[in-house]
Amino acid sequence: EKKKNKALPMARLRRPRIAAILILLGVKVTCFLQGLHISGRSLGICLRQAAQAQDAQLVTYNFNALSVPEELRQRHVSSLAKELQVAEKLQVSPESLDEYLGICLKSMPGNPYHGPAHLLDVLQFLTTLLQETGLDQTLSPLQSSALVLAAAAHDVDHTGTSNPYLVKVSHEYVEDSADGIGPMESHSASKALELIQEIMGCKDSRLLQMVEKAIHGTDLSQHERLMKAFSAATEAASDASELEVFFQAGTEQSILLIQMLLKAADVSNPTRPIRTARAWNCQVYEEFYAEGDQVLSSGGMPNPLHDRRTNCIPKSSVGFINFHVKSIFLGLRNFLLRCRDAGIPIRPEGVETILTRLDENAAAFAQEAAQLEAVKSMQA
Repeated sequence: EKKKNKALPMARLRRPRIAAILILLGVKVTCFLQGLHISGRSLGICLRQAAQAQDAQLVTYNFNALSVPEELRQRHVSSLAKELQVAEKLQVSPESLDEYLGICLKSMPGNPYHGPAHLLDVLQFLTTLLQETGLDQTLSPLQSSALVLAAAAHDVDHTGTSNPYLVKVSHEYVEDSADGIGPMESHSASKALELIQEIMGCKDSRLLQMVEKAIHGTDLSQHERLMKAFSAATEAASDASELEVFFQAGTEQSILLIQMLLKAADVSNPTRPIRTARAWNCQVYEEFYAEGDQVLSSGGMPNPLHDRRTNCIPKSSVGFINFHVKSIFLGLRNFLLRCRDAGIPIRPEGVETILTRLDENAAAFAQEAAQLEAVKSMQA
């Protein structure tokens, strides 16, 4: 009995100690769990901030789409569409827009040049051009939306070959070619309109027409016609009211403008920093030479640009810049200067930057061509 009585006080003493230990452990566990929660939340914030910083670097003329990992392309394409508020302007769900963009991205075959990186590159340059010039605020909502949709789809299902080659081999795209438009651009435009209506539910005839015409305008055979038409329309606009017609969806002038803008983005590779421009050249001529090899193997004579035996890439790059790419941006600069002088809030300097880069890159390619020619002469 005495032993029991002695044990009771000890038991009573142990219980508070055990309770205290349990409480202390509970506090430590709670603190540990809270720490995990805080750490997880901090990690989430860091990841979001990193993603936002990455997205912020999207809007720049120095972008290199070739360095973007495959798993990030969809994110970047979606971010660019959000940058221009396409879903809000078209009053469609962001999910349906992302689905459209995703299908366009997946519909780009693994060609050296006309592949997924080209889609991202074109859309990124277009977004930067619109923001740097202030056109993102001046174009009508339908115009800017049509440009994004057209940029995403302008080369879907590309064969990696030229239109003359498709015609020569009687490719299936030739049968459905629009009047006067190459089979590749005709197919891509038709696919775009189908996807826009089926996935996004957009039926606005003005939007569909602008998307179709914008993609048709990327056909290289349309270059001279488009340049002359845009120049004439620009010169004919003598005051602000006539220039504002370019920003009214559905007008002939508005279609010419978005054709010029998408065309500029489509051939923007030489406007990138010289290392990036060279990298794109490698992709372009790998694709060109593959077609040239096919033509040679069938006993034909390839386009001089597609003939690896005789073509000089730096020399061809100088010609492409000076006689094709530069003319597009000079036409846009002339238009933007007229708009600014008429009081329309536009920044022509957004194009001046590009023209300066083109001159620098053309000089660099000319120097490379001269060096190659010197080496060739020494070996002769």
